[in-house]
Amino acid sequence: MSASQEKKRRQSAAAQPQPAAPQDKSGRGPWIAAGIGVGVLLLLAIFFAVLNSGLLQRNSAAATVGSHELSPVMYNYFYENVVYQNYYGMTTDVDTAAMIEQTNTVISQTYAVCDAAEAAGYALSEDDQASIETEITNLAYQAASQGVSVNAYLANVYGTGANEENYRNYLELRYLASSYQTAYADGLTYTADELETYYQDNRDSLDTVSYRSYTFTVYTGETDEDGSSIVDSAASQAQAEEMAAAVEGDETAFADYAREDYAEQNDLQEGDTNLYEDEGTTLRSDISLANLSEHSRDWLTDESRQYGDTTCYENDNGSWTVVMFVDNWTKYEDVNLVNVRHILLSVSDTSDEEAMSEAELQAEDILDEYLAGDQTEDAFAALAQQYSADGSASDGGLIEDITPGQMVEPFEDWCFDESRQPGDTGIVESEFGYHVMYFVSTGENWKDYRIANAMRTEDANAWVEELAAELPVTTQSFGMLFVG
Repeated sequence: MSASQEKKRRQSAAAQPQPAAPQDKSGRGPWIAAGIGVGVLLLLAIFFAVLNSGLLQRNSAAATVGSHELSPVMYNYFYENVVYQNYYGMTTDVDTAAMIEQTNTVISQTYAVCDAAEAAGYALSEDDQASIETEITNLAYQAASQGVSVNAYLANVYGTGANEENYRNYLELRYLASSYQTAYADGLTYTADELETYYQDNRDSLDTVSYRSYTFTVYTGETDEDGSSIVDSAASQAQAEEMAAAVEGDETAFADYAREDYAEQNDLQEGDTNLYEDEGTTLRSDISLANLSEHSRDWLTDESRQYGDTTCYENDNGSWTVVMFVDNWTKYEDVNLVNVRHILLSVSDTSDEEAMSEAELQAEDILDEYLAGDQTEDAFAALAQQYSADGSASDGGLIEDITPGQMVEPFEDWCFDESRQPGDTGIVESEFGYHVMYFVSTGENWKDYRIANAMRTEDANAWVEELAAELPVTTQSFGMLFVG
């Protein structure tokens, strides 16, 4: 068919009469259509109003666990905290499926332990309740700093429907589960044989060493086929051996040598930041045997090793590392934990001689006041509540089960003095100011305490997993639409 014929055909078809549209006998068709449109818009408006009000998020079901039903809001509290723990500071996309799986595990464990607590008649302690109130108070401060209400702040963080009431419910669940798990663990006891068997089976994770470390990496100035700089192993070794010989037996010398070498190698000028300015930069404290490199493990764990011993070894890339042995935890095997009370006279700048002198005089006055009184533990606790700047003041300055390495050195030296007896008092100067000390008692053996804690943690976690296995989480598709 030619183009002109096709055009005539279309014109002829257009000229034919078309079927008439059905007639609305009632005459109300346009009005009904308009009514339906208004109705849909009204329903949509109501739906979004309800959605924005948080009613669906607070009252629908996102998941069930046992006899408990979780609203989307409650589920979101768990979910957002799991995401925070996994992705804080990261910019990668959230693996939603993995986060939901983890959230379900946390929910199952939390409710399982809470059910066990309620069955045992266990309730939140006054300290737990006080901690919850502190969290709510801090929440109010954060909200006020942003110029919004607590409910608005929670909604911004956890989604529509979050408010102070349901957030408090979440905190109560979390604290109850944590508190009861701790109580369960604390109630576990072990025989001496059980402790020793566990220790021998888990020495790689329980035994630790402390040492100093510094690495020399000297380059040849050439690159390999991949474009990577080639390390001059011989030159690196020479520098490492020189340092090892120069610093043996002296931790301060080790730290100074590292600082000076780093400044020289990086051509640092006055005012530049030196990574080794702090003596602690080279120190590796309480590293478990399982985490030691194969290059240093045998040397560091040799039974003949003494404080200040040094050596150096070659790394896989040709660089050389200098190591100084500091100590291992077994030196505390026969040490008992200690319980003390103290009163801190805090000095913000301990290089300020006048401020330190004033703090020392105040410490002496407080100790004199104690010695002039009843000289009981309760009397000391009352003075701690009155004068101490430490967080322990509300508990009468009490610090229990102090472990070696937990406190600053002068404080610890006084506590672990072999001559220390209950009721002993004294004054200790530290980097925080002055401490008025009161020795309460010795506790259990440090080695037994350490091993038993590891066993309690392991056994309590197994107990929680066993409880949770009987309480799986079932998610609800509609409610989960409001999650995340």
